[in-house]
Amino acid sequence: MHLKIFFFAELRERMNREFIESEFQGVKNVRELQEKLEEKFEVLRGCFAESKLIKIAINHEYCSLDAELRDGDEVAFFPPVTGG
Repeated sequence: MHLKIFFFAELRERMNREFIESEFQGVKNVRELQEKLEEKFEVLRGCFAESKLIKIAINHEYCSLDAELRDGDEVAFFPPVTGG
């Protein structure tokens, strides 16, 4: 399935880009997508650990880790941010 993945804050810095477009085989939901991303991109390993509070959106709507993915979806990951 073809997905467009957007990264924000710390994740964008780690990836050194705003988004990627890629094929993900055998991915049914966001949790599985996170696992594939950590396998594919070393800089993301550990970023999606349960202790992290990352908000997720599919096609501009917030969702859970169990949300089903479909071909052509846009997925965004929003980690906590700090400001001053």
